[in-house]
Amino acid sequence: MNNSKSSDDKALASRYWILALLTMVYALSVLDRYLLGIVLPQIKAEMALSDTALGLLSGMAFAIFYATLALPIAHLADRSSRKKIIVFSLLTFSLMTALCGLAKNFIALLITRMGVGVGEAGTSPPSYSMISDLFEKDKRSTAMTIFFIGSNVGVLAGFIAGGYVAAQYGWREAFFMAGVPGLILVPLLLMTLREPSRGLSDKLTHSSEATKSSLMETIRFVLSQASYRHLVLGHGILLFIMNGVIVWLPSFLERTHGMAADSAGLQMGLALGLGGPIGMLVVSRLADRYTRRDLRWGTWVVAIGSSVLIPGYVLVLVAPTGSWAIAAFLIPAVMGVFYAGPGTALSQALTPPHMRTTSGAIYLMITNLIGLGLGPLGYGLLSDALSGIFGSESLRYALGVSPLLVLWGAYHYLCAGRRLEFGVQRAEQYVGNELPV
Repeated sequence: MNNSKSSDDKALASRYWILALLTMVYALSVLDRYLLGIVLPQIKAEMALSDTALGLLSGMAFAIFYATLALPIAHLADRSSRKKIIVFSLLTFSLMTALCGLAKNFIALLITRMGVGVGEAGTSPPSYSMISDLFEKDKRSTAMTIFFIGSNVGVLAGFIAGGYVAAQYGWREAFFMAGVPGLILVPLLLMTLREPSRGLSDKLTHSSEATKSSLMETIRFVLSQASYRHLVLGHGILLFIMNGVIVWLPSFLERTHGMAADSAGLQMGLALGLGGPIGMLVVSRLADRYTRRDLRWGTWVVAIGSSVLIPGYVLVLVAPTGSWAIAAFLIPAVMGVFYAGPGTALSQALTPPHMRTTSGAIYLMITNLIGLGLGPLGYGLLSDALSGIFGSESLRYALGVSPLLVLWGAYHYLCAGRRLEFGVQRAEQYVGNELPV
């Protein structure tokens, strides 16, 4: 017992180092994921692909494996070492990213992108669970947001470094470059990443470690939570917009404004990488501050913040030049994935500790099938459908549905707040086997 307490104290003392390591893993996964967006014009020119094919390549081919495999992997992580799963997954997606550079045709590139999705499937759900074990509920939104800032770091590195390497040497070399950092990070994780006890921050360590639930029991429980369902849908819709815009904006800037890949990558990377963390941290700090008074503020802050995105997307599309479009893009870039930290933190609060890795995978699966899978593909399909009417400007009008989708996503966050407190009580009482109906 004393050994267990000593181990838990050490875990709490080093929790920010653990958070930093997990954030680095996430940053590399996002770098590998979004690098494709900056090199799409080169791939399109070399392989003569349609926008629908490019949308499939950058969206569903990756997301269907990334999202669906996360569920069985996470269920395994709820019963075994989360650290080992994260390390193996990092090694896998780093190798598969490098192999993308060897692809000679569309099918080969499709297969290697699927491999990247398989590798990345095992990183985020175990990370959500470990962060939830290390940080209390009133600190969890900020901790989750720090983790999600890894996405901004990844986009910054992918767009700037990837855009430069692609412009100077070619898109294949950009993929080779992106695979290297993960291989370097693997031994650091093996030596220094320490796994906390489950339920540590909730003071439920003993019962959480002793309790096990089947996969179907976990699925039934989390999907029975009305607030969880609305959080998933709201997050998925906003991710659909952001992911679709990030993937297609370089192509839009090239087609409409004649902007080169390295220039677009540099400016977009700086906007997302430097501006995004500001908005995310502000929103998460507000969420943590106001949820101490009323837990529903975690959803209300996101719904209110979503309104800022609408004028930003409109201005991007009506801007007269590429530089003005990038300047307008600063508005959605600063907000970034501001919804991810508060939403994911609340989804974990709606789940008993011993189910949290699997719950995170369910959340990840649904949001990413909508956002990562359908986002690029949806905009690509709409662009092809409108090409007969608008020609080379079809992508502009396809991206024009974004403001309407923002309103839809904000609606679900408002709905999530209605039964949030009751849902959290259900999750807490479930650990004690006193689940109210």
